[in-house]
Amino acid sequence: MATAYLSLFMVSADNSIINTAVPKISASLGAGTPDVQLAIDAYMLVFASSLIIAGSLADRMGTRRSYAVGIGVFTAASLLGACAPSVLALVLSRAGMGVGAAFIVPSIFGLFAKELTDSGRRRVLALWPAVVGLGVAVGPVLGGLLLTRFWYGSIFLLNVPVGVLALTGTATLIRAGEPAPAARRPSPAGAVLLLAGVAMLASAVIFAVDDRIPGALRFALGAAGLLTLIGYTAHERRTDRPLFDLGYFRERKFTGAVVAMSGLFFALFGTVFLAGQFTQYGLGWSPLAAGAGLLPLAVGLTAASLSCIRVTARIGVKATVIGGLGLGALGCLLCATAAADLHYPLLAAGLLSCGLGMGWSVGPALTLIVTSLRPADTGVGSSVNAMFQQIFGAAGVAVMGLVFSARYGAEVSSAPGLPEAARSVADGHALLAHGQGQLPAWFADGLSSGLLTAWITGAVVAAAAAVTALAVLPASAPAPAPATTTASATPGPRKVNA
Repeated sequence: MATAYLSLFMVSADNSIINTAVPKISASLGAGTPDVQLAIDAYMLVFASSLIIAGSLADRMGTRRSYAVGIGVFTAASLLGACAPSVLALVLSRAGMGVGAAFIVPSIFGLFAKELTDSGRRRVLALWPAVVGLGVAVGPVLGGLLLTRFWYGSIFLLNVPVGVLALTGTATLIRAGEPAPAARRPSPAGAVLLLAGVAMLASAVIFAVDDRIPGALRFALGAAGLLTLIGYTAHERRTDRPLFDLGYFRERKFTGAVVAMSGLFFALFGTVFLAGQFTQYGLGWSPLAAGAGLLPLAVGLTAASLSCIRVTARIGVKATVIGGLGLGALGCLLCATAAADLHYPLLAAGLLSCGLGMGWSVGPALTLIVTSLRPADTGVGSSVNAMFQQIFGAAGVAVMGLVFSARYGAEVSSAPGLPEAARSVADGHALLAHGQGQLPAWFADGLSSGLLTAWITGAVVAAAAAVTALAVLPASAPAPAPATTTASATPGPRKVNA
């Protein structure tokens, strides 16, 4: 179990740790910030796009083999990233990490779905959000510490010993799985349609606030992605070899849990992004201090994860999931209140509330998903949920970031005589925050207004997900079925043991 959780922490941290290294990467490789941003986005884009394909392959390969493949690819790509001689090599290494992560996450869930008893599965799933949240929250702090003494590649080199340890655990601690199931081979056309549709849609979401890409192209990417996914849905309904049985979305446990997780990840990823803007632009903190400012989120996640089983036993699965979403919405509102006067203690309270909400709701929601799927569909089914999490998490950053930037720009534009560049938050900070007279006040007012509006958006999305889950989830969710008859989870396929 420790090996699996260490791998999960590595995958989660890698999504955020690179953000602290942007200046060093730019200086080391002679690259502009947009080029480095492409390397950052490559990980999430490839991860989200390849999840379902990797999950389907894991169902046929067996969990032990797919886990080893994922760890091997992730470790090799990390080593390339640590020694990357150019931006292109760095982008390729980040894409390779995304492919490796797409195999790792479903494989870890396979262990929880197949290898553990009912009570054991609930315990490890309850700890899942704590591990993911610690990776997201601790990643920037760890990156900042490494970068104070070492070169930028140290943040990737850190993955290598973890990967070696995980591969050792695969060989010595994980039981050899049963022979690869003789499942029907999915239709290649469905796989191509899904991969293309998710890649285009994820690109449109991830680059939604990237002004380097024309707005018409971003819109066209999103529209093409949606149309391709509609074509994939039509194809899957006709073929006798579907990649994923869409009938699972008629299962209220599965659909309600996926909706809940998507809304929660939207609000959480957006909140983590905005908290960095709050502390660095609003309070003038360094990147390392800003990373440390996220620790209340990790504290809430850990505390809630450790108490999740007791809370669920007392009030039930449905109430726990919906209550967690409510705490996520409350956390966004507390952060919005903090934005009104740029007051960190209130921000810390909001992050703590978001962490508690995620810690209480993710474990029960994952258990619902795990018990909804047939054993043969563990990998691909869990990957569907993981894909929604990645896309909605990216959408949270894009949408809440867009609302933040737009509201800031509108507020600042009303001030007389300001240069056009000041309507950008980063340029506005450089031009106004340390200026004379009213300039700092105009910047602070615009920043506060933008953050407040963006966090209210996150609260509305989390609340809407809670209402939807309330309507969709069964009144009393059935107790999880025995491990021998269950099957999947959000990010995961089949059988690992450590």
